[in-house]
Formats: sequence, C-alpha cells, structure tokens
Amino acid sequence: MKALIKSFAYLILMMLICIYVNVNNVDADNIKMQLIQNAISNNQLVMGFQAEGVFTEKVIRFLDRGFTVKIEYRIELWKSRPYWFDQLNNQYYICYQINFDPLEKRYICIRTQQDRVTDSRLDREREKIIQWSTTIDKPLSIISLDQLDQNLRYYYNIEILVATLTSENIKDLQKWLGDFKNKREEQSTITKTTFKVATDFISSRNHKKASMRTEKFDLKDLPKIGK
Repeated sequence: MKALIKSFAYLILMMLICIYVNVNNVDADNIKMQLIQNAISNNQLVMGFQAEGVFTEKVIRFLDRGFTVKIEYRIELWKSRPYWFDQLNNQYYICYQINFDPLEKRYICIRTQQDRVTDSRLDREREKIIQWSTTIDKPLSIISLDQLDQNLRYYYNIEILVATLTSENIKDLQKWLGDFKNKREEQSTITKTTFKVATDFISSRNHKKASMRTEKFDLKDLPKIGK
C-alpha cells in the first residue's frame, strides 16, 4: 500500500514536470545549418559548418535554471551513385555539453569528438559559449582522399540533436526523489515503471532534431588549404 501511494505521488510530481517541459520544449523549426568550409588539406577531406537558431529563449531558460544542455552533431559523408542507391562513406560525431554554475556565475562547456573529450571552455559570457558550440570553423578531418573515388560526386548530411533534459538531469531528479537514498526500502516494480515511463516521455519532449543536406560536389573542384 505504501509503495502504491509513493508511486502515485511520484506520478503526480512527474505530471507537473511534464506540464512544465511541454511549455518549454525546444523548437527545432528555427534551427538552420550551413556549410562554411569544404576543402582538401594534407590529403584529407575537411569541412566546417555553422548552426543558427539553436539557443532560443527556451533553451537559454533551461540552461540558466541549472539544466544540462547537450548539442550533438552527426556529419555523414555520402557518395552519390548514378542509377543506384547512394553510399555512406563515413560518419563523424561532435558533442557539446553545457552547464551553468550559479555560484561562480560562469558557463562550462565540454566538447567530445568521436566519443573522446577533446576540449573544454569556461566563460562568464554566454555568447562566447554559444559561438564556440555552434560554429565549427576549425577544419574537421572527415576522411582520407585515398578512400574516395575521384570520379564520383559527394555530399554531406548534417544532423543536430538539441537536448535540454539529459541523462544527467534525470539522475539528479532520481536522487531528488529519493529513489537511491533509502537503501533499506526496496523499490517496487510499479515505482520503477512509473518513473521510467515519465522520464522517457519528458526526455523525448526535450530532444529535438534538425538536419541539412548539402549540394553535391566534385573532389577536384575543392580548394586546397594548409594545416
């Protein structure tokens, strides 16, 4: 009986949170991306791009209230094959995880590339963090030219995922609800199920995707740049 009452209380609380996030969910329609660099460097195909409209008022509100904001990019290089299906040649992943420290009044941003932490930034100015996480102006090495066919055309498909309620937030919420504090009381199945369904729904409402497909290009037409 106690477990049922506890689960019901959790459900009510999660419903209130659902109402909150439904009002503040991320709008993906405003996100626009553009290719700002496409070249050859040291026998590598390199590129850079920019995303606009990511940090809407709603996203900034989430960030400044202590929620983790995560921006994930997936860059796909496709080979265009006439009279046949196009072929995926390579994929590249970049992720920015951003938090706001209310005590220090500064923003913390960690960048991972191909699942490896490669850089981080601390700054009191939000705009600098926004610029760093939405403009990939340092050339990204996508693939060696030796693995490409010089006689065929290629294009990029770039996807962005903006998450304003991440797994880190869910863990904090679980601790706050006391699911992991009381070791003496075993969680009931209904409590676990209720929490999982509710948090999955909240996360899905706050994960928005956008994508862009570039025009096709010939390798021989690309400019060559140094390091």
